[in-house]
Amino acid sequence: MNGNDSNEKKEITRIEERLAVLNEGKLRLTAELNRLRTESVTGPTGSVVREPADPGLVHHHCSSDEKIRLFRSLFRGREDVYPRRWESMKTGRSGYSPACHHEWVPGICEKPRVKCGDCSAREFLPVSDEVIRDHLVGHEPNVSGVQDPRVSGCKAQFVT
Repeated sequence: MNGNDSNEKKEITRIEERLAVLNEGKLRLTAELNRLRTESVTGPTGSVVREPADPGLVHHHCSSDEKIRLFRSLFRGREDVYPRRWESMKTGRSGYSPACHHEWVPGICEKPRVKCGDCSAREFLPVSDEVIRDHLVGHEPNVSGVQDPRVSGCKAQFVT
């Protein structure tokens, strides 16, 4: 090993240490930015406004609950209802409709004769950690979206 190799290894170590410090700073700034954005967002009356997770503290070794908290802090809309994806095998059409507790329940749901928008028995399902968990792992039927916030006048928050 000559002097050049030793100097190069020291330089590599110095750069790696500097990158680690810069990465920590970036994570702190990102967390602060998320905190400020969260404070400026208000949901509809009665909705739960969640504090953002610190993205610098969430990684692949974290629990599912910590990852769900991060997801909910980054993507927020209405808490009282969420859209559920549907697809017609007959026509090939697809879309999203508000998730309903009574959907396809015999004696209550009258689909397809009565459209959901005209149903007097509809009972929307609120967003829950279980809905988010199912969405993140791709379980059907809970491939969900964010309910249009304009309906209730709340502001949605998305990562841009």
